[in-house]
Amino acid sequence: MTQVAGAGRENHKTRLDGASSALPVSAVVDGRRNPRQRLQGIEELAASLQTYGLLQPIVVRRKGRKFELVAGHRRLEAARSLGWENIDAVVRRASEDEAYLLTLVENLQRADLSPREEADALAVLVRERGWSTREVAGAIHRSQALVSKRLRVFEDQMLAPAVLAGQITISAAEELLSVPQEQRYDLLARAIDGGWDFPTLRAAIRQRFDSNQTAKGRRRGLSRRVMELRQELRNLHLGDLSERDRTELRGLFNELAMLARAEPTTTRKRVFPPLPAANDRRKRASSG
Repeated sequence: MTQVAGAGRENHKTRLDGASSALPVSAVVDGRRNPRQRLQGIEELAASLQTYGLLQPIVVRRKGRKFELVAGHRRLEAARSLGWENIDAVVRRASEDEAYLLTLVENLQRADLSPREEADALAVLVRERGWSTREVAGAIHRSQALVSKRLRVFEDQMLAPAVLAGQITISAAEELLSVPQEQRYDLLARAIDGGWDFPTLRAAIRQRFDSNQTAKGRRRGLSRRVMELRQELRNLHLGDLSERDRTELRGLFNELAMLARAEPTTTRKRVFPPLPAANDRRKRASSG
């Protein structure tokens, strides 16, 4: 069976763009720091390799007379199960530490990581290595909002254990992030006890909270958007801000201060005056 080498794939601060070559499968050894705790779907992948060949080469680095696997653990295991003697591979020049980072990023790009594997990989990149959520999102080709949500789930003292124990899904936990903390865990307990699926949980959240927000004249999802903005602002560096960004942030700060000083009222009225026309905003920005 002909093994077809696939195109390189970009990762954080590095690119897998070397030409691939056939290496003896017996010469490739597993990396010691593989974030995957288990390999699933090997039989299905092996069937695909047998039919279509290897569409993307594995990535290795030299280690003495052998080659240590950096990316492609499932592909290598499937090739071994088929008895392949050779496998297409890209050989990278990378230290052990660089190889570990490449392995983490490559695995986070996959959709079949367990919650525990995903949590551990994100923790290494963000907590140990100091990557911002923007850097992680760019490296694994996901949105920054998704990465931020995942981190918030895995940092939550009640949601994280429930997800890691398989009591609720990641999607359900992310949905619960929109619930005020003092009521979040009551819904979490009900979801676990009742074995709720995602649509049932979402319906319960909407039934409990959306009616109250509508009655108060609030736009739905305000708390969620505020928390997402706070998370984004925490990850900003001063050099990321343009002069227009600074002007808009100053205006937002002043309006939030006004809202904090406002007295509660039972009558419906606008919190802030209407925004000026676009021309007026440009004049104000240029003068600021």
